[in-house]
Amino acid sequence: MVLINPFTFKEIDPDSPFCNRQQEQRDLLGYARANANVVLFSPRRYGKTSLVKRVQKELGTQGYLTLFTDFFGITSAEEAAFRLARAFFEMTRKEENWFKKSIRLLKSFRPVLKPDDEGKLSLTVELATTKQKGLETIEEVLGSLDEFARDKKIKIQIVFDEFQEIVLLKESLSLEGIMRSHIQKQPISYFFVGSRRRLLLDMFNERKRPFFQSALNYELKALPHEELAPFLVDQFQRGKKECPLPVAEKISSRVHQHPYYAQKLSFFVFETAEKKVNESDLKPAFDLLINAEKPVFEAILQGLAPQQIVLLKALALDPSPSLFSFNYIKAHHLGSTGGIQGALKKLIQLDLIEKREKGFDVVDPLLRHWLSHQ
Repeated sequence: MVLINPFTFKEIDPDSPFCNRQQEQRDLLGYARANANVVLFSPRRYGKTSLVKRVQKELGTQGYLTLFTDFFGITSAEEAAFRLARAFFEMTRKEENWFKKSIRLLKSFRPVLKPDDEGKLSLTVELATTKQKGLETIEEVLGSLDEFARDKKIKIQIVFDEFQEIVLLKESLSLEGIMRSHIQKQPISYFFVGSRRRLLLDMFNERKRPFFQSALNYELKALPHEELAPFLVDQFQRGKKECPLPVAEKISSRVHQHPYYAQKLSFFVFETAEKKVNESDLKPAFDLLINAEKPVFEAILQGLAPQQIVLLKALALDPSPSLFSFNYIKAHHLGSTGGIQGALKKLIQLDLIEKREKGFDVVDPLLRHWLSHQ
């Protein structure tokens, strides 16, 4: 009998088994129904995208139209408008009258349906005019959403994933201002989702920024240990393997209840273990996990300046509230106070380190392990 590994480290489908997050789903569903805007934040790979898509799927059963746009990697306001226009058309194509209305409203764009490799129609967008560019295009898309949302029979919920990416655009403040001016008057709930927490939270909590205090801050935390371990036991059972609860608890603890790493470590344990999982199966599986993540960690270091790498390694080895003490600087060869301040600011902005009860520490538990064993 061929055993199928039940663990996945891809984006979890809304219909797939989902560990916990029941309270988070209830909260977000309630906020959406109340037309509240939410800033959903957490470290990378905590399952934010899977969570909001699950919420949107549930809203869809309650008569909502849902729009999802990923802003990761955008390079201009025009590209943001393209992505939003495509999502607008995608949202409305389920109903012919809505689709026709969106085409009528979005005069600068036209939807193009093309067959994909599986023969299904895939939707893209093209510019229908060259008169508008940059900020004007995003203004038109949002204005069209305004008009579309005036139909009181239509309930809409919108997710902007990796929303903090717009901060990196040269026209970011103008773009934030335009978006806020439209969003604040729409009867629509927006979820602003992001992993670079400092950038995202500053957008909504700095007094001089357009989005200041326009949304609820909602943190997605690590999975509860007492719920993650039994979930892993059940998943192993789905794959026709037995994993005793004490072993599942060690898997949970080994990755500090990190959702993505819990799935990925369990994936390797399932692949390497016999019919019954033993504690001895964890080390070789963990080694496989570290080796699989190594290229990601190396790429992170390649994007950092030498001073930033030195400080990151120091914190992986020795989290501290006293980075500027003479002994800490000397022990880790950190150089000047000014250099430490600059490196600290950049690492926080990149969401690589954060301040915890015991002091500054590396956010990613596996990156911390890898750095401390170099």
